[in-house]
Amino acid sequence: MRKGYNILKRNFRCYSGEIDIIAYDQHERTLVFVEVKLRRKNAQTSPSESVDNRKIQKIRKTAMFFLKTNKIKYESLRFDVIGIETDGENYRIEHIKDAF
Repeated sequence: MRKGYNILKRNFRCYSGEIDIIAYDQHERTLVFVEVKLRRKNAQTSPSESVDNRKIQKIRKTAMFFLKTNKIKYESLRFDVIGIETDGENYRIEHIKDAF
């Protein structure tokens, strides 16, 4: 929200999958579908690397269902990933705009 996003939905679910956050980026007039991934600091893959092609396809299908069932005005849309790494006490957050 500090980045000027208006959160429209959290944990949107349908037959094809789930989207963690659906937001509207007021600065860019863009509808944003966000995948949030949390990983332990020494995991084999980073949070953003864990969003594989299968997951991307599920997110896209779910986004298309959302667009068909909700009448929201937007100029463009994009898919972001927020990766969170933690050692249990500290957190590192990475926001990747237009991740796929």
